[in-house]
Amino acid sequence: MAEAMIFHYRDADNVLVRLNPNTKLVALLAYSAIVSSAPASAVFPLILIPLGVAFAIKLPWRTYLKESIFFIVIAVLMAMTSFVSQRDVVVALSSTLSFLSMVLASILLTDTTMPDELSRSLGSALSHIIGKSGYALSAVFEITLSMIPLIIDSTIGIFEARKARGASFIAHPIKAVSELSVSILSDLLDKAEIYIDALYSRGYDASKRRSAMPYRICDAVIIAVSLIAVVVNIIMEVL
Repeated sequence: MAEAMIFHYRDADNVLVRLNPNTKLVALLAYSAIVSSAPASAVFPLILIPLGVAFAIKLPWRTYLKESIFFIVIAVLMAMTSFVSQRDVVVALSSTLSFLSMVLASILLTDTTMPDELSRSLGSALSHIIGKSGYALSAVFEITLSMIPLIIDSTIGIFEARKARGASFIAHPIKAVSELSVSILSDLLDKAEIYIDALYSRGYDASKRRSAMPYRICDAVIIAVSLIAVVVNIIMEVL
């Protein structure tokens, strides 16, 4: 129950759920690197990749849109500041869509991956390089990634509470956003402290060796395609 609340994992029978967590992580990092450095004209076709995957696995759009107020506010602020600084609608729109596509790609990872599976797989891969410290490092990464759904939950809770008290977000938008951001940050720090205390109380050993999911042919194909795409993107930027 705790994992479902923190990581928003949905138990479903689809390709993403069956993939090794490291495969999805490599694909996420590769996609983020490419879309964040892509020119404005290339961003629009690139956003079709996570959108297509999301529709293929039947992502619950209504739930995630409702819970993504924080990211939507950040995206709007990005669009406004980008347009003011460059006076280009296409550039402002592409940078905003690039950010939202990376958020969607991260949601796809958290929606189809159990947190302990990600930690085990990542720790197993890193243990071949840095030994038992790889499992401890993967635990830190797992906790950090778990903050994404916590941000979503905190945002929607605080936003609805302010709305119920009659707070106006239209009359004073800058003040409302700043106060909302401070409230979210404070709530996240409290929840992170509770989360860490819960781990310590259960005697959680971050450096303990754990078994991991096996790799399949589709994992090798996706990892190879992701790495090749990153290399091609680097070459194109250099040239």
